[in-house]
Amino acid sequence: MGKRFDTLLFPGGRNKVFTLSYDDGVTQDRRLVEIFNKYNVKCTFNLGYGNLGWKSDPKLPVNTSRVEPEEVKQLYRKHEVGGHALYHSDISSLGAPYSMYEILEDKAGLEKLTGYPLKMFAYPFGLFNRQNKEYLKIAGYKGARTVKSTLTFELPQDPYELNPTCHHNDEKLMDLAEQFVNMRTFKPSMFYVWGHAYEFDRNDNWDVIEKLVKYISENGQDIWFATNGEILDYIQAYRMLEYSVDGSMIYNPSATDVEIMTAFGQKEVLKAGKITEIGETPL
Repeated sequence: MGKRFDTLLFPGGRNKVFTLSYDDGVTQDRRLVEIFNKYNVKCTFNLGYGNLGWKSDPKLPVNTSRVEPEEVKQLYRKHEVGGHALYHSDISSLGAPYSMYEILEDKAGLEKLTGYPLKMFAYPFGLFNRQNKEYLKIAGYKGARTVKSTLTFELPQDPYELNPTCHHNDEKLMDLAEQFVNMRTFKPSMFYVWGHAYEFDRNDNWDVIEKLVKYISENGQDIWFATNGEILDYIQAYRMLEYSVDGSMIYNPSATDVEIMTAFGQKEVLKAGKITEIGETPL
């Protein structure tokens, strides 16, 4: 059989994925969700359970009030809810007990509201350390987002240090979108945008996000639209694949179908819990 040089494909045989991540659970999420649903894109919304229902000072120039606990399940039903620490505390500066309290109490409260185990976390203020990453693993999180822009479309190497492509206010946003849509590559690629919905009120630029998702959606024939958690689950399933010595058999032990492209350009669907025999195709 010789060496295998398989490439990950996303569901539907696609090689690109687009995802979004928005923080704090502010009331502007209601409008943002409507835009995302209109264009069928997926987002992970990171909330602090202890701040839900909080009302900001009406004298402030921008309203940063949080959504109510009872609306969380319905509002975000087509997307994903992630954790953001109970009271949005800087967990990198706290000792182990309080850090774990912020992480676990937030996760437990949000899981009761959503009805499912949370997979994703976003570091408050983008601050974290090595211990925080270990605490998230202990709590059952599968990954965590930073605020460090890469301006690239690379897949994450460390899911607990998930760097986005850019913030929605980045001046290169639409240039990156056009590059992503038009790129022709067999390499799996991810375009990842993050922000806070209240920023659109503050900067009076709701047109920025609608222009972006409209463009991506209308040119998304080879793009998978997924939440952060869905992407990490899929990549994990790919990395769990087990190969026979000669590479002719691949066992998928996960509960997720995984798609690959072989070095010979064959697209194969590796069914969950099944062994797939891959025949060698001559050059």
